[in-house]
Amino acid sequence: MALPIDRAEGKRLFRKYRSQRDGIRNCPEMASVCLICESIHIADKPDADGMRYCCNCGFAFYRYSCPSCGRTVDGRDPQNPACSRCGRRICSCGACGCPKPDKETPL
Repeated sequence: MALPIDRAEGKRLFRKYRSQRDGIRNCPEMASVCLICESIHIADKPDADGMRYCCNCGFAFYRYSCPSCGRTVDGRDPQNPACSRCGRRICSCGACGCPKPDKETPL
Protein backbone atom coordinates (compact mmCIF):
# COMPACT_ATOMS: atom_id res chain seq x y z
CA MET A 1 0.00 0.00 0.00
CA ALA A 2 1.37 3.39 -0.98
CA LEU A 3 1.75 5.97 1.73
CA PRO A 4 0.42 9.46 0.99
CA ILE A 5 3.22 12.00 0.80
CA ASP A 6 3.39 15.72 0.08
CA ARG A 7 5.27 17.37 -2.78
CA ALA A 8 8.25 18.40 -0.58
CA GLU A 9 8.75 14.82 0.64
CA GLY A 10 8.40 13.58 -2.94
CA LYS A 11 11.15 15.96 -4.08
CA ARG A 12 13.43 14.85 -1.24
CA LEU A 13 12.94 11.17 -2.07
CA PHE A 14 13.38 11.85 -5.79
CA ARG A 15 16.76 13.52 -5.14
CA LYS A 16 17.82 10.69 -2.83
CA TYR A 17 16.93 7.78 -5.14
CA ARG A 18 17.17 9.27 -8.66
CA SER A 19 20.86 8.47 -9.15
CA GLN A 20 21.28 5.73 -6.53
CA ARG A 21 18.33 3.34 -6.59
CA ASP A 22 19.57 0.74 -4.12
CA GLY A 23 17.06 0.38 -1.30
CA ILE A 24 13.98 1.76 -3.06
CA ARG A 25 12.19 -1.47 -2.17
CA ASN A 26 12.73 -0.73 1.54
CA CYS A 27 11.13 2.74 1.42
CA PRO A 28 7.30 2.47 1.43
CA GLU A 29 6.91 6.12 0.38
CA MET A 30 8.67 5.39 -2.93
CA ALA A 31 5.53 3.62 -4.13
CA SER A 32 4.20 7.18 -4.60
CA VAL A 33 7.17 8.83 -6.37
CA CYS A 34 8.02 8.76 -10.09
CA LEU A 35 11.77 8.59 -10.72
CA ILE A 36 11.30 9.99 -14.24
CA CYS A 37 9.34 13.22 -13.72
CA GLU A 38 9.30 13.61 -9.89
CA SER A 39 5.49 13.39 -9.74
CA ILE A 40 3.72 12.08 -6.64
CA HIS A 41 0.62 11.16 -8.66
CA ILE A 42 1.13 7.39 -8.87
CA ALA A 43 -1.65 4.81 -9.19
CA ASP A 44 -2.09 1.08 -9.62
CA LYS A 45 -2.03 0.20 -13.30
CA PRO A 46 -5.39 -1.29 -14.35
CA ASP A 47 -5.26 -4.88 -15.61
CA ALA A 48 -1.56 -5.23 -14.70
CA ASP A 49 -1.06 -7.09 -11.44
CA GLY A 50 1.74 -5.62 -9.34
CA MET A 51 2.35 -2.60 -11.58
CA ARG A 52 2.03 1.05 -10.72
CA TYR A 53 2.21 3.99 -13.12
CA CYS A 54 2.78 7.72 -13.08
CA CYS A 55 -0.39 9.62 -13.97
CA ASN A 56 1.80 12.51 -15.18
CA CYS A 57 4.32 10.88 -17.58
CA GLY A 58 3.00 7.32 -17.91
CA PHE A 59 6.14 5.57 -16.58
CA ALA A 60 5.16 2.14 -15.23
CA PHE A 61 7.04 -0.01 -12.74
CA TYR A 62 6.58 -3.19 -10.74
CA ARG A 63 6.01 -2.84 -7.00
CA TYR A 64 4.40 -5.66 -5.06
CA SER A 65 4.89 -8.07 -2.16
CA CYS A 66 6.97 -11.17 -2.86
CA PRO A 67 4.68 -14.22 -3.11
CA SER A 68 7.22 -16.30 -1.17
CA CYS A 69 8.52 -14.14 1.68
CA GLY A 70 6.28 -11.03 1.70
CA ARG A 71 9.10 -8.49 1.25
CA THR A 72 8.55 -5.56 -1.08
CA VAL A 73 9.77 -6.00 -4.66
CA ASP A 74 10.35 -2.84 -6.72
CA GLY A 75 11.42 -3.03 -10.36
CA ARG A 76 13.36 0.22 -10.06
CA ASP A 77 15.67 -1.27 -7.42
CA PRO A 78 18.77 -2.97 -8.89
CA GLN A 79 18.48 -5.66 -6.20
CA ASN A 80 15.22 -6.79 -7.87
CA PRO A 81 16.33 -7.71 -11.43
CA ALA A 82 13.91 -9.10 -14.02
CA CYS A 83 13.42 -12.85 -14.38
CA SER A 84 14.41 -13.86 -17.91
CA ARG A 85 11.54 -16.36 -18.06
CA CYS A 86 8.47 -14.55 -16.74
CA GLY A 87 9.54 -10.88 -16.69
CA ARG A 88 8.50 -10.40 -13.06
CA ARG A 89 11.13 -9.14 -10.64
CA ILE A 90 13.28 -11.41 -8.53
CA CYS A 91 13.01 -10.75 -4.80
CA SER A 92 16.09 -10.59 -2.60
CA CYS A 93 14.99 -14.04 -1.30
CA GLY A 94 15.46 -15.43 -4.84
CA ALA A 95 11.78 -15.95 -5.74
CA CYS A 96 10.06 -14.37 -8.73
CA GLY A 97 6.71 -16.12 -8.67
CA CYS A 98 6.97 -17.97 -11.98
CA PRO A 99 6.62 -21.77 -12.14
CA LYS A 100 10.23 -22.17 -13.35
CA PRO A 101 12.39 -19.68 -11.43
CA ASP A 102 15.37 -18.15 -13.22
CA LYS A 103 18.42 -20.06 -11.98
CA GLU A 104 20.81 -18.00 -14.11
CA THR A 105 20.24 -14.66 -12.43
CA PRO A 106 22.71 -14.07 -9.57
CA LEU A 107 21.25 -12.74 -6.34
